[in-house]
Amino acid sequence: MGKKNPVIIKARQEGYNNGFKIGFEQGTESGRNTAIQIFAARFDGLDKVPGIGPKILDKVINHFGQEYFQEVPDELRKVVKDAKGI
Repeated sequence: MGKKNPVIIKARQEGYNNGFKIGFEQGTESGRNTAIQIFAARFDGLDKVPGIGPKILDKVINHFGQEYFQEVPDELRKVVKDAKGI
């Protein structure tokens, strides 16, 4: 087997590294969005819990962030309730 071309080896390695970087960033973003949806589903209905009024709810929202109190899709709500055993 002959010598390998260093330009081709370098180009292949750069392509691999760029692909890994892009895949990692997309996976991280996807995981973050999934986690936010799961937390949002767990916080769903928090305003209906006795003893939690608007002031405490505002404190919770400010602490965790507005993104955790978004509209939860029905299919995710069902999955989270099944996991809780409700």
